[in-house]
Amino acid sequence: MLKNFIIKEFSNWHPLELVWMSFCTVLTVGLSYYLGDTVFGTAAAVTGVLYSLWAGKGKLSCYFFGIFNSFAYGLIAFKATLYGEVILNWGWYFPMMFAGLFCWKKHLKKDVQEIIKRKLSWQYRLLTAAIAAVATAAVAFGLYKMGDQAPVLDAFTTVLSVIAMVLTVKRCVEQWALWTMVNIASIYMWYKVYLTGSGSIAILLMWLLALINGVIFYCLWQREMKNEPQRK
Repeated sequence: MLKNFIIKEFSNWHPLELVWMSFCTVLTVGLSYYLGDTVFGTAAAVTGVLYSLWAGKGKLSCYFFGIFNSFAYGLIAFKATLYGEVILNWGWYFPMMFAGLFCWKKHLKKDVQEIIKRKLSWQYRLLTAAIAAVATAAVAFGLYKMGDQAPVLDAFTTVLSVIAMVLTVKRCVEQWALWTMVNIASIYMWYKVYLTGSGSIAILLMWLLALINGVIFYCLWQREMKNEPQRK
């Protein structure tokens, strides 16, 4: 049974996708080593990159990478005093990885073991934007009182990440638009932290690659849904 699961997880990958995954992994490891990052930071970055790639492909295995990444990234964020990121990863991402496994398993294309993708109505898109704006303001105020280095940016990435994770579990294409905004803000935030000497070049690279992957997968999911009838 395990053998069959692994075979299906590696099915339906285009050779260029496998080349890109290998390139991202080697680049992250090589640059991190060259710039003297820690093994732990490198492992967190690699699993983060692999999570985004396998999630974009709609494969259940993404959550196995995500479980380790959410724990490791939270620890690195704690050392960098980005407390919103800590709460996000340990209090939200980690349990949501298991929720994602459960939900995705019920909505798979059995022939290639990939999820059936969905999209939100315009009404739900507007509601999502309103919730994000109000929640960001509230969280930023709380983080400011806690002494966070970058309360507004941290709140923005935290709130959008929470919403994007819900959309990920629900298999919605809009997740990639939110992840793109999160990735841009996170790149800026971690670059500022890196300049202080308390950041991780591997984590910064992880966000750069996540940005590229997010744009790619948004386009691919949109194209796939245009070519297939919408299913729940």
